Amino acid sequence: MIELRSFAKINLGLEITGKRADGYHTLRTIFQTIDLSDALRLREKTLPRITLKGSDRSVAWDETNTIARACRLIYENYPLRSGFDITVSKNIPPGSGLGGGSGNAAVMLLFLNQYFNLNIPFAELNEMAAGLGADVPFFLLGGTVLGEGIGELLNPLPEIRSRSIALFIPPQRVSTALIFSRWRLTKPLFPSKIKLFLRRSDFSILENELENVTFELFPEIREIKRKMLRGGCDLVQMTGSGSAVFAIGPANKIAALPGTLPGVIQTRTMTRKNYQERIGVWPSGKASAFGAEIRRFESYRPRKTR
Repeated sequence: MIELRSFAKINLGLEITGKRADGYHTLRTIFQTIDLSDALRLREKTLPRITLKGSDRSVAWDETNTIARACRLIYENYPLRSGFDITVSKNIPPGSGLGGGSGNAAVMLLFLNQYFNLNIPFAELNEMAAGLGADVPFFLLGGTVLGEGIGELLNPLPEIRSRSIALFIPPQRVSTALIFSRWRLTKPLFPSKIKLFLRRSDFSILENELENVTFELFPEIREIKRKMLRGGCDLVQMTGSGSAVFAIGPANKIAALPGTLPGVIQTRTMTRKNYQERIGVWPSGKASAFGAEIRRFESYRPRKTR
């Protein structure tokens, strides 16, 4: 049995920078991995095909699943000797803005490349990831990364020091497509707060420009943010298009938040090195490292985008 871990992300600020001719919005964001994960358990089998099942009945565990799509990209282009029965224990709810499905797909690309010694160039893996979804390339890297374009143009940033995180995941599932369809540019573009943050490292500068749209449709998520703000943390913000809300702050303030809002999860930010060491484990228990190419990565500009 092989076990892989697929971690969540939060967005430390999110700005909408425009809209492309094909209807996709362009953005600027800072991705950050956090210590909350799904578990993917793989049992190897003789036939070179996969079967897929998972603990969350709301997820489609069929050929449309991002894990199945990632595997199909590899199996259709490389002659693999065997397949896998894959069982997923979901701790990252879909529709929460935490990138659970995207992380699942990226980890499968990395795993299949290493397990079968395919030696796929990292740039090619990035191309595959971008075709699966705008957030997927980020999960090939982890840590702290500036994302632009539709989220697929990536530049790794200096790691932020380990910070305590309080995370609340409401039961509501929020559709990213719905939120972007309701977003309208109603004001001139102001100087980027994300760029200002990169110079000053002041979390209070950051904001998520999708919050107002999501809060209008789901006022209960606005109320969650209000409750978390009372804890006096450095930053309280919705991640992605919602529904999860996180707080960053001193450990004592994060520890006090469950008393204000029962159901809060306490976790931490993860460095890129820590992320890459923990996503894969061979049957022997030895942590797998996914290659020096990842550590040498400087920026990704894919030739094709969706």
